[in-house]
Amino acid sequence: MIPSLAVNGESDRVAANEPAVDARPTAVSPDDLERLPSLLKFRTTWRILGWWTVVYGLSSWTIEHLVSKLDPSTNVGFLFAFNRVVYAIVWSGAIVVAIMATEWLPVTSTRQIGRMLFHAAVCLIVTLLWGVIAYYGCLLLVPGWQPLGVARMLASTSKNVLFGYGLVVVLVHITLRVRAHRNHEVTLLRQAHLAAQAQLQVLKLEMQPHFLFNALHSVSALIDSDPTAANDTLVLVSDMLRHAVETARVQEVSLREELRTLRLYTQIQQVRFGERLHIAWNIADEALDAAVPHMLLQPLVENAIKHGVEAHSSAGKIQVRAVREQAALLLTIRDDGPGCRVPSPRRGPGVGITNVRSRLAQLYPNHHFFDVADAPEGGALVTIRIPFVVMRSRPKNGSSASTVSKRAVARG
Repeated sequence: MIPSLAVNGESDRVAANEPAVDARPTAVSPDDLERLPSLLKFRTTWRILGWWTVVYGLSSWTIEHLVSKLDPSTNVGFLFAFNRVVYAIVWSGAIVVAIMATEWLPVTSTRQIGRMLFHAAVCLIVTLLWGVIAYYGCLLLVPGWQPLGVARMLASTSKNVLFGYGLVVVLVHITLRVRAHRNHEVTLLRQAHLAAQAQLQVLKLEMQPHFLFNALHSVSALIDSDPTAANDTLVLVSDMLRHAVETARVQEVSLREELRTLRLYTQIQQVRFGERLHIAWNIADEALDAAVPHMLLQPLVENAIKHGVEAHSSAGKIQVRAVREQAALLLTIRDDGPGCRVPSPRRGPGVGITNVRSRLAQLYPNHHFFDVADAPEGGALVTIRIPFVVMRSRPKNGSSASTVSKRAVARG
């Protein structure tokens, strides 16, 4: 087996030759603000604006009438206070203009002075239009409204309108900034997710030619000495490759499905080693539906065979164990070889162990444990602990694989 290697979620890192994902946030560009869909395209915006107009108009209408009763000299009739509803409607139009103008030319870090002057000009125009529209609207709709002229209307309202419209422009800018930052963060998360998925896919695909090379090597060793066993091994290799193609894009499967794949591989090795190889399966029923990385166990069992059974004639037993430990799934693989401290002619980092280590770090960052060490009772022990999550959907597999596998074992 390979030398002792303890890996957990805090210390494990992806191998140096694997691509890193740069998920550091970058500044929001001016184009990010201008590419956002308009707030006016959302029904929620119009719904909020409509409710605000109704609530503000009716509440200010009522309050205007009731508060005026506190001073008899400024008593405002109930119908005359309807001017507040007209103001609310005109304010809604001003808010729509503020949204359109701000989204069209938002003030950014690179485009400031000219756009600030533009919004100042629009603010003055809106103030004038607000006074004119509100005056003639009240003259038309409010009973008892005195035709005192637009100039007097502007004199009494322009200060408030200037402040109010400017405040709306600021609030729309804040909303645009928040939306742009949120969209930017979502984009970065998607890019990081896609990069991580691509990296996992590369790690998984590396296992297939690695397995194929070792399997064909086994076939070549059997062609002269046992052609029938070589043929059965090729059948099993075909089954495994067909299954690998069907699940090429799958990163996680149920433990039940993973064990089905692993049994195909052990049957290939059983044909090669015959009675010398003994596999003991100690799998708890409650663990069978747990989600595990696809092709996780095969390289570990291959490692046990390579450094334990194949390298030492006295070894030949491998135990695969899976059990649930509260919120975790515990997987162990033990062989009866000489362990990790005894020199082995086949010792090396290996593609299998390296990929298992990297995939666990990618799929379960800070939530996994991986250790390869000497077993207390002798031999080498691989221990994996990952979160226990039930796999709801399981990849379909062909039923012919198990039939062919049984036939191959019987011949062996």
